Amino acid sequence: RALATHAHEDALLHFQRALAAKEAEPADGETAAILYGLGRAQAATLPRHRIEEAVVTLCRAFDYYAETGDVDRAVAIAEYPFYPMAGKRIGDAQLVASALALVPSDSHEAGHLLSRYGRVVAIEEGDYDSAQEAFGKALTIARREGDAALEMRTLADSANADLYQLRWRECLEKGLQAIELAHRADEPYAEVLARYSAALAQNALGDLVGLRSNASALLTSAEKLRDQWWLASALRSNGFVSRLEGGWQATREFNDRGLEISPVEPRDLCTRALLEYEVGDFEQGEVYLERLVDLMRVTEPGPGLEYAYPAMTIPIVARITGETSRLEVAESACQVVISSPSATPYAIACARAGLSLLAVLRGDALAADEQYAALEPHQGTMLNYSMLAVDRLMGLLAHTSGEADQAAVHFEDALAFCRKAGYRTELAWTCCDYADLLRQRHAEGDPQKVTALLDESLAISRELGMRPLMERVLSRRDILTA
Repeated sequence: RALATHAHEDALLHFQRALAAKEAEPADGETAAILYGLGRAQAATLPRHRIEEAVVTLCRAFDYYAETGDVDRAVAIAEYPFYPMAGKRIGDAQLVASALALVPSDSHEAGHLLSRYGRVVAIEEGDYDSAQEAFGKALTIARREGDAALEMRTLADSANADLYQLRWRECLEKGLQAIELAHRADEPYAEVLARYSAALAQNALGDLVGLRSNASALLTSAEKLRDQWWLASALRSNGFVSRLEGGWQATREFNDRGLEISPVEPRDLCTRALLEYEVGDFEQGEVYLERLVDLMRVTEPGPGLEYAYPAMTIPIVARITGETSRLEVAESACQVVISSPSATPYAIACARAGLSLLAVLRGDALAADEQYAALEPHQGTMLNYSMLAVDRLMGLLAHTSGEADQAAVHFEDALAFCRKAGYRTELAWTCCDYADLLRQRHAEGDPQKVTALLDESLAISRELGMRPLMERVLSRRDILTA
């Protein structure tokens, strides 16, 4: 009853007690049912770094039902929709594959499993081709059976897989299609997944209005589900909106609530560290950055977010503060991510952003050229969580490589992207970085443009309380005056 009403914390305690009472007895159907309930409660309440415990529990229940020929219950366990671990094999794909072996390949049951399998194999193992094949089969089955719920779930799963491939337009299109099906299908988990994926795509594509709308609806749905992962994700998505506009207090409040749910969530630690450094509270920024680095140190090396986010965050902080003592840590994390065969393009992009800023900080033209080529396919988008416009990053790389005119093109694109989107904090940084380029290039009309860019950057940074950037701009203006 507790699970049915989404009271997952109560359910966790109930099933733990029930399992302890059965510990000395041989496994039976009651034990398997307890394990299934416990696994679902764990998936909804445990922090992400412990989610493998839920998989182990669910596998125990699955094995019992598979061995006793109860295919329906085995399939239900394998398709349970908790969020996969990016770049980390935790046994979920193997669980679903085992369930697929129990049912006919084109059956209705197979459709449900194929939808789940596609998402897991794309996110945990980085196998997008196998994922697309699974999604295609699942959609065919859903439409053949007239199953709107399965179609909605498959579109949401596929959108989420596209997110990790940086296929933002496909992600958004599928996410919105899934949301449209919500009135025909009672699939609350598919709806929050679709809204979350669409929100991140809208963030990347510069659609602040769409992001605001989806993030708000996501929070409403997540609060009804009472699933800790989805509540934290919804809070984080709403924090994106305020952070992009420079609403630091609102961002901090959303982040506090997320960290209360999971104090070691790398997404929230990354967000909070960058927020504190942006406003000039270096002492608090250091607290959250150290927690992020500590999390990486106790995590097995791999392409998960525990490595991808420090790889990206440390160089951003170094560029704000001038403190370079952790650059080797960042570089090592970048290499761990990029060298992993199961790394998703999303994780690789985080590492590439880190390596790009390392090249800029070190004035390394050869490294800048390499990262420029890697980022080129992602022009016209924003990197989530870092909130870096890819065009600004490419402008910095081109500047480092001595390609001033090409850098100017990228900075102009970044200005246009940020202005259209309303991304004020990134606009302020772009103005300052572009002014640095033009001050050095000193072509006809550049001095006047430098003044205008610095004035705009100062106005935004002063209004939003971005003290490090404000001081950076004032130092440039002092140089111009001198």
